[in-house]
Amino acid sequence: MKLQNKSQLYQNWIINLFVVLCNFNTIISQPCPNETDINLPDDWPCIWNNGTIPFVFNFYSVNPRKLRNLVRKGHDFLHKRSCLKFVERNPVTMARMPNTTYLFYSYSGALEVCCLHYYAKQIGRRNVLITPICTLPAEVAHATLHGMGIEHQSREPIPEVSVRAALFVTNCSELPKKVKNFGLR
Repeated sequence: MKLQNKSQLYQNWIINLFVVLCNFNTIISQPCPNETDINLPDDWPCIWNNGTIPFVFNFYSVNPRKLRNLVRKGHDFLHKRSCLKFVERNPVTMARMPNTTYLFYSYSGALEVCCLHYYAKQIGRRNVLITPICTLPAEVAHATLHGMGIEHQSREPIPEVSVRAALFVTNCSELPKKVKNFGLR
């Protein structure tokens, strides 16, 4: 009888530990309240509030050299028009970091639209798919904004308030020039 009680107690302890860890993980992985701007996406990570967006490349995708070139041009397009700074990280290191949100760029040779929402979880890897149809710097920037959580209705432009909130989440030294470059009022 004592052996059964110890076994039952051990099983209850394991279950309780599992419940506590799951609740703790939920608390950690919750996005931060957007005190900076209510127009930021609901799943905007706190670590991006300083304007630094970490990203990695999928070097196992088709044509990694082309992927790197296209993404750099898209980032340059956004950098000239925003206060965001895109910082490349090591893909293995980022994959091992729990509760870190980053953009994960892949290239697909298939002809697909580039205006798709590819991530399901708020925290972690956010897939940004670059395709042969999505190769202009503005198109890569558009796909990047989707990876950052900015959405729009089908066949409608991204709302200006959402763009302004994300691109100018932090102030930068050239803010007036960058706002003018982007064409915002």
